[in-house]
Amino acid sequence: MPEEMVFFEDFPVGFSEESPEVEASREEMLAYARSNDPWPIHVDEEFAASTPFGGIIASFGYVASLFFRSVHALPVNQASGEGFIAAVGWQVEFRGAVRPGDRLRVRMTVKEKRPSSKPGRGVVVTHNEVMDAEDDVKVVIEITSLYRTRP
Repeated sequence: MPEEMVFFEDFPVGFSEESPEVEASREEMLAYARSNDPWPIHVDEEFAASTPFGGIIASFGYVASLFFRSVHALPVNQASGEGFIAAVGWQVEFRGAVRPGDRLRVRMTVKEKRPSSKPGRGVVVTHNEVMDAEDDVKVVIEITSLYRTRP
């Protein structure tokens, strides 16, 4: 990817990058859940131990925050400026629980792209896999985004 502003044209279908790892911190996970998503599976060790998960699991909100940390660390997002306009759609699929201490990374792959109905814009669809250190996919997020086209 270029080091200047990234435009719609800079995303070939099939392009893929992986982020560095981030850790799902027990303290951070619990603090997030206590403040934002206090279901017992996220905050009550005794209750969580009695579930099929066998322990505390991260709420999706916390996983999404780790996803954003990872996405912002992707080389394509390190350009000096971005042609990114907005994300206009997310489709989320849960495949596995995120647990304290999990080391996660994101593999982003451009799935499709097309010109927008509005001039100067293009639509990019990315397939994003949140994976642990053993390559188990925990969450899949397909994001439809708008980017500026090259002037």
